[in-house]
Amino acid sequence: MNRRFFSLASGLLPFCAVTLVQFFPSLSHAAEGGADLAAIKQYLVQKAHVMDGAAHDFAKRAADYAAIIKKYDGDYNAAAKAESATLLPLIVEMQNDYRVYHNNGYEAIEGITAGVRRFVEYDNYLDAGVPKSEASTDSPASALVLKTAEGKTIVNQQGNLFHYVIEPMLWGTTEQFIKRLDSEASTAAKGVKALPRAEVVLAASKELVAQLDTLSAKSEAWQPTLDECVGALVWMTPTLNGYFDDWRDSRYNPTRGLTRYVAQSRVIDMRGIMGSLQLTYNAVLPALSQKDPALAKQIAANYKKIMDFIAGIETREKKGKISVLEIEELSYQAKALTDQLGPELKQAVALLDVKLPRKPILI
Repeated sequence: MNRRFFSLASGLLPFCAVTLVQFFPSLSHAAEGGADLAAIKQYLVQKAHVMDGAAHDFAKRAADYAAIIKKYDGDYNAAAKAESATLLPLIVEMQNDYRVYHNNGYEAIEGITAGVRRFVEYDNYLDAGVPKSEASTDSPASALVLKTAEGKTIVNQQGNLFHYVIEPMLWGTTEQFIKRLDSEASTAAKGVKALPRAEVVLAASKELVAQLDTLSAKSEAWQPTLDECVGALVWMTPTLNGYFDDWRDSRYNPTRGLTRYVAQSRVIDMRGIMGSLQLTYNAVLPALSQKDPALAKQIAANYKKIMDFIAGIETREKKGKISVLEIEELSYQAKALTDQLGPELKQAVALLDVKLPRKPILI
């Protein structure tokens, strides 16, 4: 299938710390054992707000798009012939919204949301849950059930909202979510071969707004603990090499024909996920430095190595196509880098007297 859908925060110094904690209990979590947990929450809240705003923009554009299709009684060919100058920019804008709330939004907080149990339901529902037919203990099915305004089922536990519905809908990689145009309509639409189904665009946008509204509110209400934040480092750091298969199959392995991760390179997602873990570790670092300065410094250096490694991959990819064999070698290198951190993070758990939460997977 042709993947070208179309191109086209003031200090209150007079108060003593005890008084502040008494009146603002959340501050008792801000420097737990020296860790700056408030920085992690602030980052999460800011990102969630931006994502939520982009979701609302997306919903407005989805409504405008659906109104045009409705104007032509659901005749996509007629709509394309008469109003492609309006329809195509709307889809481009919705694709850009996706990059804001997903690639540069959700993926940039996933190290936290997928690593902290109170948020993992969002990871499952929005980004990581697989179809029920492919589910396992380590990869649970998404709970997503999406219906049209009339109550007709669009998907029923057939994968998460981002990668199994919105992305393939907007980039035209899944037949179920698009409407093929005839040759005349395609010509009028500057060569575009298909348009997203309006009922799917509407349902997906409404569900996205509902989910990100609640994620944003839950982020604001969160009082992070050292246990949770160190737990996220322990559970999420080893996942890096797992993203390489998605990267390979979505861009460089045509025999797989993957319909996901086509909006932007999966390398951007790697940077976002590992970047949120590096930020989380930097907030924990002061507490660990009090216990073992050398270990704290070593872990920081290893997270930097990972980020530099990913930056190098981004630079390499911009220069041109990467072979499947190169990607597989890079995956081994990624695993070697995260394997270095495993024993060090276990030492940090012991030194910080952390009660490691169980792995945050929905089962």
